[in-house]
Amino acid sequence: MSKDPEPTWLERMAARRPPYFWWFLGFIVASCFAFLSWSLCIAIFSAPEIPRNYEILKKVGRLPEHKAYTSQTAPSLPSSPAPVLRNSYLEFSDEELATVNRSLLHSYLTNFRTNTFCSYLVGPYRVTNTRKLTDEDIMNEGFAIQLRSYLQPDEYNKIAPYPVIIEILFPTPYPESYQGYHIGDNIELDVTPYFASLLYVSKVEQEDDDTIVRLTAVSLAQKIRPPHAGPFDLAPPTELNLHAPLPLFSGDIPKAEAPASTAPASAP
Repeated sequence: MSKDPEPTWLERMAARRPPYFWWFLGFIVASCFAFLSWSLCIAIFSAPEIPRNYEILKKVGRLPEHKAYTSQTAPSLPSSPAPVLRNSYLEFSDEELATVNRSLLHSYLTNFRTNTFCSYLVGPYRVTNTRKLTDEDIMNEGFAIQLRSYLQPDEYNKIAPYPVIIEILFPTPYPESYQGYHIGDNIELDVTPYFASLLYVSKVEQEDDDTIVRLTAVSLAQKIRPPHAGPFDLAPPTELNLHAPLPLFSGDIPKAEAPASTAPASAP
C-alpha cells in the first residue's frame, strides 16, 4: 500500500492558520498597495516641475492648465529691478539656484498657488537679440527677446551697462511679432503691460568683469504693443518641454555698449 504524499510547506502552513488569517493578510497587502498608489499619485501631481512627473501627467492627460491672465487678474507679485535681483542671487551656489529654479517652475505650472521666489522684472533695458521659439525650447509657440540692463548710477555719471541680462518669453500664436523689437531698442520694463514673471536664474563668471546674472522670465500679459509693430495677443502654452535648456540665448554674452538714445530712469 502506497503512502500518501507528504504535504508541502505551503499546505502545512495553511493547515495551521484559520481562514480569517488569510483574509486579513490579503486585506493588509491590498491596503499597502492602495497606500503606495495614493502616495505615488500625490507625489506626481504635487510636483509637476519634475520632468518625469510631467511626462506621466502628459500620458494620462492631466497636464497642468495655465491660466490666461488680464491686467486685473494677473498674480500679485513683487516687482524687482536689476540691482535687487542681482544682489539677491549673486552669492547663491549652484545647488541653491537649482532649488530656486524648481520653485519658480513649480509656481508657474501651478498658476502661482505658491510664489516664494516669484517677481516681475522691471527697469530700463536694451534689446540685444530676438528670435522665434521652436520645438527645442521650453515653449514651442511664440518668441523671445534678450535684453541687457542699463542704469545711470547717479546724476554725475552717464548711463552704463549693468551686469544683468534677461530674456522674456512671449507665448503667442503670432510668433512673427518678434520683428516688432529691434536690436538696440531701449525698453522701460514695467509690471504693466509686460507682466514679465521670473522663471529661471543663472550666473556667468567673467574673468575681468563682474559676474553676470542671467534671468529668464515669461510674460503673463494678455496683449502687448512692441515698439515697431501693432499689438499682438498672448496665449498661455498648452504644454512645456521641461527637458529644454535655459537660458534660451545661451551663446556669447552680448557686448556692453552704451545705448544710442537717452537712458531711462536712474538706478535705485
